[in-house]
Amino acid sequence: MTTSAFPKVSPNAAKASIADNNEVNNNVIYNKDLLALWYQPWAETSNSAAKLQCIWLETLNDAFRHEIDFLATMAPVYSKLTHCMLGLNGPLTPESMASCYHQIAGDMSEATFNRMRNVSELSEDFKERIWCEL
Repeated sequence: MTTSAFPKVSPNAAKASIADNNEVNNNVIYNKDLLALWYQPWAETSNSAAKLQCIWLETLNDAFRHEIDFLATMAPVYSKLTHCMLGLNGPLTPESMASCYHQIAGDMSEATFNRMRNVSELSEDFKERIWCEL
C-alpha cells in the first residue's frame, strides 16, 4: 500500500479556500498576469528577430536577382561566342575572330563590373535596412 505525501484535507477546508480566493489580494500574481509579464518582452524580441530575418531574406532576394540579371546578360554573350567559334557570322578569318572576341570580352567585362557594383551595394543596403529598423 502506498501512502500519499500530501495530508488529507476535509471538505470544509476546500470551502474555506474558495471563500479566501474571493477576497482581493494584491500580493498574488495570477497566471494571466504572469503570462503577460513573460509574453510582452518575448513578443518584442521575437518581432525584432522576425524583422531582421525579413531584412536578411530581402537582401538574399536582391542577391539572387542580381545573379539572375548577370546570367541573363551573359547568355547572349555566350551565344555570340558560339557564333564566332562556329563561323556562323561569316567566314572565319583571324581579323573577324579577333574582332568578335574583343567585342565579347568587352561585354563580359561590362557585365562583371555591373555584377561587382551590385554586390558591393548589397552590404550598404543591408546596413541601411537594419539601421532603419533599429
